[in-house]
Amino acid sequence: MKKIIVLLIVMMVVCGCANQNESTVSEDAKTVGVLQLMTHDALDLSYQGFVDALKEGGYIEGENLVIDYQNPQSDQANLTTMAESIMAKDPDIVLAIATTPAQALQAINVDTPILATAVTDFVESGLVESNDGGELIAGVSDGCPMAEQLDLLLEFDPSIKRVGIIYTSSEPNSEIQANQMQEECAQRGIETLIKTVSDKTMIDDTLQSFAGEIDALYVPTDNNIASAMASVDIFASENGLPVLTGESNSCANGGLLSLGADYYLIGHQTGEMAVAILNGEKSIQDFGVETQDELTVFYNSRTAENIGATIPDSILQKGEDVAK
Repeated sequence: MKKIIVLLIVMMVVCGCANQNESTVSEDAKTVGVLQLMTHDALDLSYQGFVDALKEGGYIEGENLVIDYQNPQSDQANLTTMAESIMAKDPDIVLAIATTPAQALQAINVDTPILATAVTDFVESGLVESNDGGELIAGVSDGCPMAEQLDLLLEFDPSIKRVGIIYTSSEPNSEIQANQMQEECAQRGIETLIKTVSDKTMIDDTLQSFAGEIDALYVPTDNNIASAMASVDIFASENGLPVLTGESNSCANGGLLSLGADYYLIGHQTGEMAVAILNGEKSIQDFGVETQDELTVFYNSRTAENIGATIPDSILQKGEDVAK
């Protein structure tokens, strides 16, 4: 009998808390749908930056803001279903984190403003016709000039003549960067060896197939590879290879060098756009595709030690050590 009474009390408390939480959300609360491709450091940071910018702009979840957050963990079928679910609730604005969520939302969108972040090339991905704005999609690109990325790698080791590139075949964002790196290398007489994977199970074997064939490895801002950087770290250490990554979190998790955007900051910048739209100060058509104002050089001193390399002073002086 005592157990039943205790259970009833607990249920009453839980229900009371739930009702209290629901009642704290104002009737005129704004609704933001969020579709994030998968869970990993870079995309998580973009989401956190976005939410923090909303909070700084006066939009607080549970008070005057409802966030419908969905994450298919890269499953394409779930991605489409979740995009449809978000749009069916008629949100005030939608955030897409990564390229394929933006494409999935765009495919079924009629008039909802879509902001996208962690997308390298909005035009090449078919999201917009021009980066200048005037459409239902805008946002902040994580793109970085490929020439400057290759410059950083060659600053580390000017003798590099063969660069391997690995990316996920289903990620258009990654394919664009891989092609750009191949073109940039070709202009400088550097050979490239490109290999793709379709899922995580292929990464280890694909990495091993590069052994003895390359002087350095390039990993673009590929969500699948980024979640398996431990494998890249092991491969690089075993073969003494420098790894250039498209973003800082991959550098911190096993890469050697990176020149790119800070994902928290580009998420925050996207959130500032959202605040202006939710406030009625601007419309989605007033925004185009923006980039982070200043790119940062990152290096990993732990990885350098693991591959038996010395990072030049020129990089040390201008870069940020992500190993710390």
